[in-house]
Amino acid sequence: MRFKRLDLNLLMALDAMLAERSVTAASRRLFLSQSATSGALARLREHFHDELLVSVGRRMILTPFAQSIVEPVRRLMLQIETTVGSGARFDPETATRKFTISASDYVTEILLAGLVVDVAKAAPGVILEFVPSLENPAGPLEAGDIDLLITPDIFASPGHPSELLFEDEHVVVGWSGNPRLDEPLSAEAFFDLGHVVVRFARARAPTFADMQIAKLPAQRRIETIAASFTSVPRMVVGTNRVAVMHRRLAQMYAKNLPLSVHALPFDFPPLREMIQSHSVRLPDEGLGWLKQLLHRQAAMIDLRS
Repeated sequence: MRFKRLDLNLLMALDAMLAERSVTAASRRLFLSQSATSGALARLREHFHDELLVSVGRRMILTPFAQSIVEPVRRLMLQIETTVGSGARFDPETATRKFTISASDYVTEILLAGLVVDVAKAAPGVILEFVPSLENPAGPLEAGDIDLLITPDIFASPGHPSELLFEDEHVVVGWSGNPRLDEPLSAEAFFDLGHVVVRFARARAPTFADMQIAKLPAQRRIETIAASFTSVPRMVVGTNRVAVMHRRLAQMYAKNLPLSVHALPFDFPPLREMIQSHSVRLPDEGLGWLKQLLHRQAAMIDLRS
């Protein structure tokens, strides 16, 4: 099929090459030979009168025109996918589909494990794939690489609708054998103690808690940097270090580890975890069903923690 002399079958190839910035990687994504993908690139160059991808040293970069059409082409492909996929009503009992959800290990621990049980019972043919949050949590959502994003409101994409999933607060966690935690923690003691913090991905991106603490006049003495929230509790045990953690996660681990949990000695805003899907996928009945299950789990997490 053609539209204004453009073979619409080339749109998928264009989308892949704009995303991968590599003919080889695009061919793998499209399950085509490299020669077939190179042929598609040649036809696209002829249609647009633009090179689209150009070699610079050992890598390829997008031309200014190609950069300008990345988002429109991706949005168009998502719109086509949603339109075609919404032709039949979603029936959980018979559906065979994969949903990809991006969330932190904290959210996975307190919320998504319960979701897996619900989905297994209601939709045995549905596959759930969980991927970790990156330094730019909204990036995969905007690129259409994930179906749902669960992230703090400060990291949510302003270009797509979001809704509150649940709120949590932060607490200070330390080893129960730490003598500094035998009494309520003061702000002076908080900053005097060594700290365990979490940093994400290659960019070592700060967390919601880090960004709030950075606004305070004093600085923490960071002595250990962890790659995940769930590894933090064991890293304070046996030391005089403390960490700022989500209350629900801290209470969960305190049931099995010798931990002391204290209120923060200063004002701290609540954590608001939001759920987002791409704006073009709003009509998707399957995503609507999955969001309902997530809201049901969110209403139950206090009972499990």
